[in-house]
Amino acid sequence: MPTSRLYQQFQRLAQLLGSDEREISLAEVADLLCCTPRNARLLLRRMQDQGWLSWSAEAGRGRRSRLTLLDSQESLTRRRLRDLLSQGKLAQAVRLAEDRLDLLTPLLIEQLGQATREGRQILRVPYYRPLPQLLPTGPMRRSEIHLSRQIFNGLTRRNEENGEIEGDLAHHWECLGPCHWRFYLRPAVRFHHGRELVVEDVMESLLALRDRPLFAHLDRLESPWPRTLDLYLDSPDPWLPHLLAEPVATILPRELKGEAGFALQPVGTGPYRVAANDPLHLCLAAFDDYFGLRALLDEIDIWMLPELAERLETHLQLGRDRPELGTMRGESELESGCYFLLQDDRSGSLQDPALRQWLGQLLNPVAVMGRVAPELQRGWTSALGLLPHWREALPAPLPTPAQLPTSLVLACFNQHLEFNECANAMSSLLAEQGIRLEVRTLDYGRWVSGEDEDVDLWLGTLNLEHAGPFAPYVWLQGTPLLRKVWASQHELWQGLMQWRASGAEPGPRALLARVQQQSRFVPLFHHWLELESRVGVHGVRMTALGWFDFRSAWLRPELTHQPAAAQWFVHFLSRLTSAPGPLA
Repeated sequence: MPTSRLYQQFQRLAQLLGSDEREISLAEVADLLCCTPRNARLLLRRMQDQGWLSWSAEAGRGRRSRLTLLDSQESLTRRRLRDLLSQGKLAQAVRLAEDRLDLLTPLLIEQLGQATREGRQILRVPYYRPLPQLLPTGPMRRSEIHLSRQIFNGLTRRNEENGEIEGDLAHHWECLGPCHWRFYLRPAVRFHHGRELVVEDVMESLLALRDRPLFAHLDRLESPWPRTLDLYLDSPDPWLPHLLAEPVATILPRELKGEAGFALQPVGTGPYRVAANDPLHLCLAAFDDYFGLRALLDEIDIWMLPELAERLETHLQLGRDRPELGTMRGESELESGCYFLLQDDRSGSLQDPALRQWLGQLLNPVAVMGRVAPELQRGWTSALGLLPHWREALPAPLPTPAQLPTSLVLACFNQHLEFNECANAMSSLLAEQGIRLEVRTLDYGRWVSGEDEDVDLWLGTLNLEHAGPFAPYVWLQGTPLLRKVWASQHELWQGLMQWRASGAEPGPRALLARVQQQSRFVPLFHHWLELESRVGVHGVRMTALGWFDFRSAWLRPELTHQPAAAQWFVHFLSRLTSAPGPLA
């Protein structure tokens, strides 16, 4: 393969000569390439071997030779881009292409999907934003939650097939009393950096969570024997095994978790380790020392291409109809969650219950969907509750509010391609009533913190990992924003604590329904999650987060050299570039 230096020298030669054929001396070539005649002769010979030019040398001092360019600068740039992308060197390719998206886009499409390099199976997928926050103890959106499942482990985990809680880092556990649980850790579990996991890692990881409402009842941890952990609680919690399966409860190496950059390139015990992570490229490599079954795909390359999102979506569906690759099979289901609008209790403008109800009726799902692009409408369906099967009763109508505000502030988080459409639709609806809407775009960490006290409305989206009652409970108790905007809803927070301790009704659904009837929580629409795969691709099943477990996917070896054979990967994940769905 030609070197980068040789590419650069040919590009310089082609740019300076400006024609396909001319008579030129070796000394003149040396001057153009800023080297000695001897090196110029060597470079010309190498370029000729690559088929880029023809050099007919004439012997004798002052004799002029004939130089014919057989390749254009653009063609050579395209070839160089293809070489860089095939090696996974996305950053270098982007720098080389500069503003030539017309050259880069088709080559990116060509490289996406399944590839083989030095005998390793690699899955390359496009994504529309960087992923700098992979640490499960920080604020995470849907895709980060999915990726954390590939990188980390907790004491327990939820079986995606049947929803039951099963062992992960702990192979067994038992409840020794209402406030006393014992967990038995697996032996010989290693972190990605090579050190063996010890019980102190588990203790420090869990104790660090005690300032969160979900873990406030955790009193102390003890280790009576090696690889044995006793958890003592302040109050009974029959849901503890479910809690320890949440992403935030994953176990981190105690010597690294406080280091700078750990959220960007964290270390866990999961089936994949973070090999690289920058604004353009996240590389997950299979962890050979994983305590479970080793992942079948050797490497996952996620290419972050926000400026190409629309172009990629347009092109990635081409080539799906390839009969020689087999027929397509598809899965689709409504997400366990919804897009929603929150009305903030702290807002001076929204203290009137009649005004809150009026706003909830004005910004209803049908009205909002009627003012967004048709391609978005096709992926949504109106919501009557947090989950698709939750259809809550409508509240009793209140009289028309005596006075409408002149302006309102709406906050949403950035790098979500659908929020602009939603906010514009709401702004249009409110403008017709004489209300100006100020749209404030925040980074996700600031949005979920709820620190902005002058916000009236919060636009967000939620995708739960399962539809069981514990999932909405974790969202309600574990989201700082909800604690801030509904600080006055004492009945909600006390009811959630009572439900967790006893399991008695009213549970999370009934408690949230009361907030919904007060128009503090306005469900908007559910998002359709879709996965299409081709016959011959194995081990793929869509999860509740709209992804699939990387470690289980595999492709027959004879298909890995056909670029379109893995087109289903690209088609599925390209939906994240233009229609990211909730918390993508």
